[in-house]
Formats: sequence, C-alpha cells, structure tokens
Amino acid sequence: MEELISKCWQINKAFEISVQALDNEMKTIIHIADDNEPLMVIESRKRMLVEIQKELVQANEDSFCYQTDPFQLSYLAVPINVDDGYVGMVVAGPFLNERVTDHMIWNVIKENNLENNWLKQLETYYKSLPLLANSYLAIGDLLVNIVIHPHVKAQIISSKNSGKKYRFDVEPEDYDQSGIEIKQRYDAEKKLLHFIENGDKENAMKAMLDHHIGDFLYRVPGNPLRARKNITFSGNTMYRIAAGNGGVEPQYLHAISEKYALKIESAVTMSELNTIDVSMIDEYCHAVKNFAINGYSPVVKKALMYINLHYNESINLQTVADVIGFNRTYLAKKFKAEIHLSVVDYIQTKRIDEAKFLIDIGRLSTTEIGLQVGFSSYNYFCKVFKEITGMTASEYKRNKQVEKEAHA
Repeated sequence: MEELISKCWQINKAFEISVQALDNEMKTIIHIADDNEPLMVIESRKRMLVEIQKELVQANEDSFCYQTDPFQLSYLAVPINVDDGYVGMVVAGPFLNERVTDHMIWNVIKENNLENNWLKQLETYYKSLPLLANSYLAIGDLLVNIVIHPHVKAQIISSKNSGKKYRFDVEPEDYDQSGIEIKQRYDAEKKLLHFIENGDKENAMKAMLDHHIGDFLYRVPGNPLRARKNITFSGNTMYRIAAGNGGVEPQYLHAISEKYALKIESAVTMSELNTIDVSMIDEYCHAVKNFAINGYSPVVKKALMYINLHYNESINLQTVADVIGFNRTYLAKKFKAEIHLSVVDYIQTKRIDEAKFLIDIGRLSTTEIGLQVGFSSYNYFCKVFKEITGMTASEYKRNKQVEKEAHA
C-alpha cells in the first residue's frame, strides 16, 4: 500500500496531474487533487469510473483505459493486479486534449444543459487543467510501467561546477547606449497602445506606421517570414492587453486573439502579415469602441459575445435568444435600441467585414469566402455583400487589386 501511494505521488509530481487510486469496491485509497472541481464534474467522474472498472477487470495487466466524459475531460486508468487478479485501479486526470476556447465551453454548456452563467466558472476550471493533447498515449504507456513494476529509488549525482564566472550571451556593453532609435520605437509603441485602448482607430493606424521602426528580421537568420510572424504575434498580444484595458470582456478578446494567432501562423507572405497587422488594430479598436463592457445591458453583451464567436455558423435571432437564455422579442428590442442594428443585420455586417478581410488576404475565391463566413449560398452572399458595401464582392476584389498595384 505504501509503495502504491508513493507511485501516485510520483505520477502527480511528474505530470502535474490529479491522481486517484481506488480498490475493487471503488473505495478511494488516495486522491491527490486540487479542491476546485465543480460538483457536477465529480459526479460525472464517479459514473464514468464504474464503466472504466468494468473494462479494466477484463483487461491484461499491461493495459490502460482512456476515456473522455461529457464535459470533455479525459482520464487514463491503469489496473492494479495482484496474483493475476484485479484489486483496483490508478486513475490520472482530468486533463484536456484541446485548447480551451469559448466555442468549446459553449458546446459543453449546451451538451450538458447548463445555465449560461457557467461560462466563466468552467473557463477558470478548465484553464487549471493540464493539456496533454496527443502525448496522452505516451503517458498512458508510462503509467502502466510505473504501476506494474516495483519502484526503484533513484540516486542523484551532480557534476562539479568549473568555478568560472558565467557570462550572459547578451551584455549591456554589446549595444549602443545612445538608444535614440529604440526610444523612438518605444514612444511610438506607447502611443499605439494608448489609441487602441481608447478605440481610436484613425490615430492608431498613424501610430502603427511610426511603430514599425527598425528591422528585426535578423532575429531568425535565414527565415525572415518566421521573424516577421514572431513580431506579429507580439503585436497581437499587446493589442489584446490594450483592448482589455479599454474595457472589452476577456471572452471576446480571447476569441479575437485566437483567430489572429491562427491567421498569423498560416500566412505565407509578408504582404499577408502586413494585412493581418492592419486588420488586428482595426478589430481591437472596433472592439473597444463598440463592445466595451460599459454602457451595454447584460442581454446585449451576451448576444454580442455569442454572435462574434459564432457568426460563421447558421445562426439567427432565435438561435441567439435560445443560447443566451432570453426571450427573442425582448432581445430584439434591447439589441436594436443599444446597437442601432437588428440582430440579423448585425450578423450579416459581421460576416461581410470578415469577408472583406479574407478578400484582402487574397488566398480564397469569393465563392469559398462566402461559405466560410457563414452564408448558405454564393448568390445570397453576393446579394448581402452589395447591400452592405454598395458593390459586388468581385468589384471589391478588383478595386483592392488596383490599390495594391498602385502602391507597388
């Protein structure tokens, strides 16, 4: 028993994961975990462990069971066998196999028929869990070997320090101490973040031009695109923080940040990254100006958040009302009064804004873009695009190409 408990602590420390050992009557021998688990998660795990035990009783001693519950929480379980007979199990988890996103949490809430006010609590809980992704297979293999083999206490040895004073790769004297150009860059950065924080798109765009002082492509020798991506990733982080200081809710900021992180990584040219940079500043300023928490009622804030995360899906007024838990008539009235657009008009505007961005990037056809931003048919996409912009998607695309050639 003492060795089993020691092994459980080993697993917990090595993989930073909760560990529970149970006997064949499902009584807990040891449970190493934080105490922040929601009660519904605990109850779900109890039911799942009964099913896992049924599988392990029939399994070989060198097997492990992997299972995911309705809350998208995953577990690894290894049988404890004595004299070829099942006497209990060691369970590692919960852990996650995908990154925490608002979309994921909304799905969990929907699938488990939870109230919408669970969003924040579940987000906090999920972010406290380890993300194993594909490594769970390797960890499962290690758990089997830890549990079934006798524990061997390891001895620690260390090499003698040479006694030489360590010199950092970068020392202050390696750089020019005048720093005029560096000071200009940081001053411009402060201005840019200040304008984003205040939702001032016009001045933010001007400050962006001043901010891009200096060439940092040397940071990844031989791969300037990678270096430029790294700089754009940093910009995404700074802009998100500035918009947060401007009052935008974290859930919405997270969605914007995640969207651009994926776009940055998938970019294949410098011009794409330039377009993404401009679009990021535009959207973060827009978020501060239009979605800052001050001044909006709870129902409108919830509706905006849901639409901004799911505009590219098949949603309408009734869908939004059902998900956020408000009467559709009440939602329509409050939304129109505060946003000055109907829910449907806002959804369409959001889709067309995203379509314009994708056209600017230039990697998809207008047909593909229409479907990607949530329209059920290309003809309907063209109709709405012209109603909102005053031109067809093809005309908009041609105009953008002319602009690029003029600035080439």
